Amino acid sequence: MVELLDVSKSGARFHATDDVDINVADRAAFGFVVPGEPSCQAQGLVVRAEHTGRFAGQFVLALDDANDAFAGFIRLLEAES
Repeated sequence: MVELLDVSKSGARFHATDDVDINVADRAAFGFVVPGEPSCQAQGLVVRAEHTGRFAGQFVLALDDANDAFAGFIRLLEAES
């Protein structure tokens, strides 16, 4: 299981809450549900993975594919900021 920490149209940062072995150059996909909307889904390449120290368990994806629901969710976030 992972926790989504930050998200944008080009990337996402996660914290692995379980002992997951994630490394740079791995591919990963994720999805989430916004009430009343289709499932948001995206995938990409792991470009950073922290295994020790203060940020242990965190990893960053450079997104290269996302569905329309994900793009719409990001537009809503941008409009609110």
